[in-house]
Amino acid sequence: MTDGEISKYMKTLSGFMIGSFALWCLIILYQLIAGIFTIFWGYGVGTLLLMVYNLIGVIRYARTIDVIRKCHTVEEAEAVVKYFENSIPICWVFMFVNLIFGGVLGFVGNLYDLILAYQVKKKKAELLGQKTTFYGSYREEE
Repeated sequence: MTDGEISKYMKTLSGFMIGSFALWCLIILYQLIAGIFTIFWGYGVGTLLLMVYNLIGVIRYARTIDVIRKCHTVEEAEAVVKYFENSIPICWVFMFVNLIFGGVLGFVGNLYDLILAYQVKKKKAELLGQKTTFYGSYREEE
């Protein structure tokens, strides 16, 4: 990919990430409402703590979206690919934690993030200017 193509892909990717950001904001809003109404039964305290945790994550995610939107070189694309590859195990863990404890919205949010991460991983060779061979991939020398 050329720098222009990488820049265009990163802007598209950041658009999908904004969708994830919006979904997590809805989850935080739900956790706030549920936490307030259930605070007297003890369940609300845990919900509000998870809400704070997710709020911190959303703030970090917003910063990441801004950084990714500005990426346009192979080196920057490599960092983005690494970011998404590193997020895959975390998404799997929290997806199953949400599934076990009944967090349907959290499950959906993690599933969306996981699909997004696998889409970036699928484009890795193209983003990094690598040609694919039968045995793997190698970087195209200029």
